[in-house]
Amino acid sequence: MESPIKKTQQEVREAMIRFSGQFEDQIKILRLMGRDETELLALTKGAMAMKDAAGIYLAWSSHYVEQINKSEELDMDEASEGVLGGNDG
Repeated sequence: MESPIKKTQQEVREAMIRFSGQFEDQIKILRLMGRDETELLALTKGAMAMKDAAGIYLAWSSHYVEQINKSEELDMDEASEGVLGGNDG
């Protein structure tokens, strides 16, 4: 079963993909409307920067989600061995 944090991370990933696509679609619409190409170039660069930033964010979030999952696995292993059950001897 997928953990809640991994599920949320996937939702964020999908939202960032949708956002990026919608932003690029808006630039295409503005181009078709005849907007200034210099302005559109700035928007395109901004879209690329946001996509790069999203990639970096998602890479780091994946790293930390894995750390959380490893920590949870260790806690579960310790609990099953009685370490966390308040069994001091």
